[in-house]
Parts: sequence; structure tokens; C-alpha cells
Amino acid sequence: MGAYSNPYAVAAIEAPESARAEFLRSVGLWTAGGLMIAGATSVFSTAAVALIPALHNQWVSLGIMLGTMFGAQAIGRSAVYSESAATRTLAFAGGMALEGVAMGYLLFSAMLVSWNLYANPLVFLFQGLGLVGLTFVGMIAYLLTGPKNLSMLGGALSAMVLPMIGLMVISFVFPMNGIVGILMSLVFVGMSAGGLLYNLNAVMHTMSTKMVVPAAYHVSMGILVLFWNVVTLLMKLQRR
Repeated sequence: MGAYSNPYAVAAIEAPESARAEFLRSVGLWTAGGLMIAGATSVFSTAAVALIPALHNQWVSLGIMLGTMFGAQAIGRSAVYSESAATRTLAFAGGMALEGVAMGYLLFSAMLVSWNLYANPLVFLFQGLGLVGLTFVGMIAYLLTGPKNLSMLGGALSAMVLPMIGLMVISFVFPMNGIVGILMSLVFVGMSAGGLLYNLNAVMHTMSTKMVVPAAYHVSMGILVLFWNVVTLLMKLQRR
């Protein structure tokens, strides 16, 4: 897990109640900050997509989205585990910003479709936020009942990473609507929900109380990926 992981550190579940509460509170604050960074960056990214015609090119947009997503994932595998607090902080902010850049394309599309259907550009975004928020609260309530053995889920998620990326690229180059598009979006929503649940379980029950930044990073990324796929599904449902 990188240089920042400590094999002798105590997992949050085994730490004193005060230390565990402080860890979870810190993770929550960092997560909120990360989502704010991603949200702010996505606003600028959406404006850029709307104002710069060159960014509408299929291959340019695909390159930007894949580049930023892979960059954010690379940060999540390395830099947020650095022993340097400054490096961890910069990596966290940079990764959230990269994800926000990619999110600009989604927000632009969702706002256009929402405006055409409802004369309100924010309908899909608010629906997505509501659904993700309810899902997140439900997962927290479920995990508060005790640690879960999600090792099989973790293995399945790892095995599906490359196939899912391939499907994402194919669906972008050759847009799929109708029943096929909806089914594919449902698969993406299910996988991203499973990934968020896995990350939350790791944060609450297996990560060390010293791993605040990487814990918040993975939770934040899980929320953003789920939001992306939920909004995409909502749009697919309207285009069926």
C-alpha cells in the first residue's frame, strides 16, 4: 500500500474509542474537502467544455477523461501513502482536481439533457446527489453493525477493472442506448457501489488510524465514481 502504510499500526476497529472517533471524524472532514475540490474543479471544467469547441472532439474528450482518471488512480495507489505530510496533501488535492476535470464532461452532458427534458439544467445532478447520498448513508448504517468479510468482493472488483475500462471506452466511441445501454450502466453502478462499500469497510474496520489521507482519498473517489455512473444511468433511462 505504499510507504505510508505501517504494519505495526493499530487498525481503527482495535484502537481506543476516542482515537477511532477522531480518525473517522478526520476522514469525514478530508472527504468533504476532497469533494469540494472536485466539485469546484468540475465547474471550471464544465465551463471550459461549453466554451471551447475543440474539447468536444471525441478523441480529445476521451483522452482527457482517461488521462485524468488514470492519473487520479495512480495517485491513489502511491502518493497519498507518502511519509511526507506535504506530499500526501498535494497528492490528495491533485487527485481530486483531476477527477473534477473528468467530471466536467459528465456535468455538461447531464445539464444539456436535463435542460432539453425539464427546462432545468440541474435535475439529473440533484437526482444523482440524492441517490448517492442515500446509498452512502445506507452503507454506513450497514457497516456500523460490524466488520464485513468483503474479500470476495475485493477480488471481483480487482478482476473487473480492465474489462470495465474497456467497456467504458467502447461505449464512449460507440454510444449504446436502449436496453443494452441501460444494462451496461446498471453494471457500472453496481460495480461502483460495490467499490465504495469495500472502501468504506476498509476505512471503518481495517485501516490504521494513521491513514487518514489515503482513507479519505479512496472514499472520495468511490463517491465520485458512483455519482458519475448514477447520473449516466439516469440519462440512459431518459433516452431509452
